[in-house]
Amino acid sequence: MQGREDFTGISNTFALWICLPIAMSMNRDLHILGQVSPTALANAKKLIEIWFTWRPGLFHFINVTAEHVLETTYARQEGELMLYSGGADSTYALLTHYVQRGIKVAALTIQGMDYDAEDVARFNALLAKTRPLRDLAINEHYTITSNAAKVMARHGIHGDCGHGFQLFSSLFLFEDRYRSGSIAADCTRQIEMLISPWGTSSLTNPLFASSQFHINTLDLDLGRPEKLAALSGNEMALRCVSFCKKREIRPENCGVCSKCSRSKAMFLAETGKIPNMFLDNSFSEDMLLDIDLSNRGERGSAMDLLSSAARNGRLSLFPKLTARLCAKPARKPWLARQKARWAKRIKKLNKG
Repeated sequence: MQGREDFTGISNTFALWICLPIAMSMNRDLHILGQVSPTALANAKKLIEIWFTWRPGLFHFINVTAEHVLETTYARQEGELMLYSGGADSTYALLTHYVQRGIKVAALTIQGMDYDAEDVARFNALLAKTRPLRDLAINEHYTITSNAAKVMARHGIHGDCGHGFQLFSSLFLFEDRYRSGSIAADCTRQIEMLISPWGTSSLTNPLFASSQFHINTLDLDLGRPEKLAALSGNEMALRCVSFCKKREIRPENCGVCSKCSRSKAMFLAETGKIPNMFLDNSFSEDMLLDIDLSNRGERGSAMDLLSSAARNGRLSLFPKLTARLCAKPARKPWLARQKARWAKRIKKLNKG
């Protein structure tokens, strides 16, 4: 970690959040040594119910206890600590909530999620790429190197479910310094309903809380296309933002992966043009054929894109994607289904 060395005096509530999904996946009760917030402990039990409901094949009901259940009172908490990844959502949040208001914020960036814990060179390249914006918007920048995502993956907990536990556990390492942590929303509430279960959402984010520290979710009512449109008018933001899916290209934006292609389409849907920020700035709708509509996250993003296009009168730019999303799933005709059922019944009768 950079920016902090001494962790004495904080509770072990951070350990509750990071261990909870692993214990649920192993169907093992969880006991935290040391002090844990009673508010957080009660919220953890709610999270267990939610995630069991969402993913009963992966998560189980477990008991959660702690050695000392007691709220810690901190005397010097000030302001908030914002999660910053360099992506579109957090870049928009920095610009809107802090730069445009003429104030600075403390920020935390985690290596071990978008960038592997061992990929020091590319993570440092991200820090170099984002420095102009960070210098303008951030007054205290912490970084953490963590292998939590890899540990969770070994237990079948992948990023779609596990990232919230890792993010908020990391924020709780600073609960003595700040009153709250903040995260930029991945999508709007209506898109949340399409992609749930998801590791960060308006339902679960507020449950990562003690009486002394809580999580704020920024811009829940704003979609990714609107955020990208806002960035398109800021040259510095376009130079700093990084969202490419190709790990070997990051922190640059390749322009041809599914996420870059989708982002180009969102720029088109909202503004009618694509800013010159990709290694390959060309675009055709065929580039969207790589979007995996069976993946709930990518399907939600595709719906966000088409909603933007419809709102801005540009739906005609995406006829193929519209056809794919609106296609009805193939089903056997009703008569064929009935014949198959009667064939099974006749077979049973003949056996009898």
